[in-house]
Amino acid sequence: MKRTVTVLTLLMSLALAMPLSAKTADSTYVMPQHSAFVEVGGVTGLVGLNYDMRLRKGSHWGFRVGASYAYDSEYNISSTDTYEHFIGFHTEINYLIGGRRNHLELGLGNKLWMIKYKLNGNYYAPSYSETYASSSDDGSEQPANISYRKTWVRDMIYLNIGYRHEALHGFQFRCGVTPMIHVTNDWLWADGSTCNKGSFLFAPYASFGWAF
Repeated sequence: MKRTVTVLTLLMSLALAMPLSAKTADSTYVMPQHSAFVEVGGVTGLVGLNYDMRLRKGSHWGFRVGASYAYDSEYNISSTDTYEHFIGFHTEINYLIGGRRNHLELGLGNKLWMIKYKLNGNYYAPSYSETYASSSDDGSEQPANISYRKTWVRDMIYLNIGYRHEALHGFQFRCGVTPMIHVTNDWLWADGSTCNKGSFLFAPYASFGWAF
């Protein structure tokens, strides 16, 4: 009986000590000054590597820089394949609102995109027949094989609105949405549609990384 009472006392002491120690650890927590993370979606388009830094340790103001990659393709019934590679670089100033580990994250940034556009395949359309179409023996026009390359450099201004969590040992999770507006000249999506100056884009995101 005495042994049982001793074991129960130890277990109760341990159960009481755990939340107290966790509370003590959290009370001494200072927001990390640096973080590095991988983001999927959002301003990256597809996936990107990012570095975030507070202006000083514990500050709610900070900035972010990153590089990203995205890819798009389209295939249509005229046997034409269109491919696009997006290489991006972005900078952002942001502010964190909230408690020690959970924050509302608000940011304003600029995204520079280099877009490499490639079109390959058989193409035939009346308006392009003089340029691209060849003639058969009977004089009828035939679709011609074409290859077209174009590179654009375009710019977007974006907002970042999301949730940021930092665990006790440094793991960082973020999620939210990124509205973007295109502020430079037009360019083409892989499906042939145009992204005009002033076009509005909207993308959700999630990220995983480490704060230190």
